[in-house]
Amino acid sequence: MPVKGVFGLANLEEYLAQIEAAGNDVDEAVAEGLAESAPIVTEEMHRLLRQSSETWTGMTDATIFQTEPQRDGNFTFVEIGIDAPLAPQGFYKEFGTARQAAEPFVRPAFTNMRNRWRAKLREVLKSLGVAA
Repeated sequence: MPVKGVFGLANLEEYLAQIEAAGNDVDEAVAEGLAESAPIVTEEMHRLLRQSSETWTGMTDATIFQTEPQRDGNFTFVEIGIDAPLAPQGFYKEFGTARQAAEPFVRPAFTNMRNRWRAKLREVLKSLGVAA
């Protein structure tokens, strides 16, 4: 079972209306913005995982994934997480076990990078014609 987080951006509709008014395709602009801003979170996940690992094997690190922008109706998104079936130790590290304290790296990455992610997304949308 992949572990993933949800990221929301307030006032996105206002930005999308401005992009549309500027003549750009809204879906493509959001997809481009997500593609450029999502690595901020995955890089933080890699950093936190390496920082909290006593013995580094790289197995859990290899399970961190980020998808290309996807669409489901009017919803454009990327998935970021760990592929727990591939290496369940990432799940155990994030949530802990009866014998091991949790050492979260997924949730803190989203929390730590929230403002940088939003700023990067706004920067990309602005470069596509959004008047900030």
